[in-house]
Amino acid sequence: MTVLIRTIGKREYAYLVRRSGGRTVQTYLGPTARADVAAKVAALREEGSIPSQFHRFFWDTDPAAIDLHRHAAYVIGRLLEIGSLRAVWWLQLQYPTSTILQVLASSKGLSDRSRRFWSAWFEVSRAS
Repeated sequence: MTVLIRTIGKREYAYLVRRSGGRTVQTYLGPTARADVAAKVAALREEGSIPSQFHRFFWDTDPAAIDLHRHAAYVIGRLLEIGSLRAVWWLQLQYPTSTILQVLASSKGLSDRSRRFWSAWFEVSRAS
């Protein structure tokens, strides 16, 4: 899901955009001048991004530019390698465990030490 802001005349209107099968569905949220719409837009934008407490783990890139779905392997690999336990807890809220385990098994950016630790943590017999 993403938020789309359209300007019509001198006013801005917010839409929630999501994929449904092979098509794009837009849901009208309202004019951005309304306080409740502006708060909902801010919450939706924060929900789909990396929380500010984890920005320090992405020092080499702009955390706001990271798309959690498109860059899932990058985000998971980085947080498994240098993140905190709180960051991994957040990962488990964002991604299914099967996705995390797939990155654990296939990521070339994970050190052997991290791979062994997280394999034991997730009770994986062998992740190579």
